[in-house]
Amino acid sequence: MQKLVKNSLLVFILFFFSTSTSLADTLTYRDTLKKAIDNSFDIKISTIDIDISKAELKSAKADLYPTIFTQVNSEYNNGLGNTQNVNYVGNTVVSSYTQYRNLAILGLSYNLFDFGAKGQKVKIAKKDIEQKKVMVALQEKDLTLKVLDLYTKILQYNNEIKTKTQILSVYEEMFRAKERLFKAGTADRISVMDEAVKLARTQDDIQSSKLELKKALTDLSSFTFQKYDPNNLEVLDFDDLNIDPNFINVSNNNLLKAEVKQEEIDLTFDPENTLESKYYDYEITKKKTELELYKRQRLPSFKFYTNYLFYGQDPSRYSSAYNDLKQASVAVGISGTYTFFDGFKNKASKEKSTLEIKKIQLEKAKKLTELQTEYEKSFESYQAYIEELTIKKNLLNKVKDKLAAVDRMHKNGFIERNELLKTKAELLNQEFELQKNIVIISSKIKELQVMTGARV
Repeated sequence: MQKLVKNSLLVFILFFFSTSTSLADTLTYRDTLKKAIDNSFDIKISTIDIDISKAELKSAKADLYPTIFTQVNSEYNNGLGNTQNVNYVGNTVVSSYTQYRNLAILGLSYNLFDFGAKGQKVKIAKKDIEQKKVMVALQEKDLTLKVLDLYTKILQYNNEIKTKTQILSVYEEMFRAKERLFKAGTADRISVMDEAVKLARTQDDIQSSKLELKKALTDLSSFTFQKYDPNNLEVLDFDDLNIDPNFINVSNNNLLKAEVKQEEIDLTFDPENTLESKYYDYEITKKKTELELYKRQRLPSFKFYTNYLFYGQDPSRYSSAYNDLKQASVAVGISGTYTFFDGFKNKASKEKSTLEIKKIQLEKAKKLTELQTEYEKSFESYQAYIEELTIKKNLLNKVKDKLAAVDRMHKNGFIERNELLKTKAELLNQEFELQKNIVIISSKIKELQVMTGARV
């Protein structure tokens, strides 16, 4: 009994692991995009740049608050036998007294008025934070387009492998049928060779698609940091397809059905509302604020200050000078500063900022023109695929009608099975082309939505 239980348990474990390992990994667009964004080094670096700009904003705001400081001096001065007096040379005090001296200062200074120069620095810092946030969004946009392009390729190659494998099974049956007819003397060798060529080409197409699928998955791994096994992978359609296909396998003689449903999609595009436009607008605003800052720096500035001093001195003993630290003094005042001439440095800075504004405005116009051109190309491509989709649908319906007619004739014995297989292969090829168009259209819609600023 125990042996039976052990054997049953062993069989269960082997069955569990065999079925779990045989399950294919599932690849979805949204999950893939999320992993790519979460693992993007560029986005992580730009996010840190935002925090750096926030720290710079705090530094700029610090100039708006008063500065409180303390200072302690302790020195010994030897007059070297000179006349005991105090002399002044410029801002330097020269004392001929021989004595120990101690001084403690508690001071406060505050920028009373500078015509808003400090406020302009704060404004620049705030705009820099907003610009860095737009940069993160731009990087997410670029990454989304790259992942979308790779996922589209992966989905196409995966669908092509599946469909071509079905076609291959049909061609194999056609080849075997032709071979039997050739052996029976009712078919020539050329027709057999034609079937062999179809078989070889289909096999080559499958191998080429597998190679391209492997390359695309390797490229995708560089964004998601995930390893993919092309031989054990199920690639799902886009999560929210704007065009919804409903395909039925024709290998069991069922007629293929294809329904195409287009939802209401807003694909209007205004370059001025793009992230790129916002990024340049922030840069222009920063430069204009910087230009205004240079103008205000030419105006006078006023500062309030106050100092509270303790001091003591003794000609022979340091400790006595320290104990004498009882005398006090208070100073309160307002200082004003105005620079009459700075060697034209401020003027040069203003000229530089003015030219930089013009340069950024031209760069913005160039970028928006490029975006408009890219959008128009993508939209024209989307419309072309829509028109091609309609043509392929009509062709597919004709092939379906032909398959139904050939199937009836085959059942009644009027035509051989090889003709039926030929029509089924033709139908599968049309199914593949239609499915490929639907994937491309769905991808183009997502691409256009990303370009218009929508999150997909």
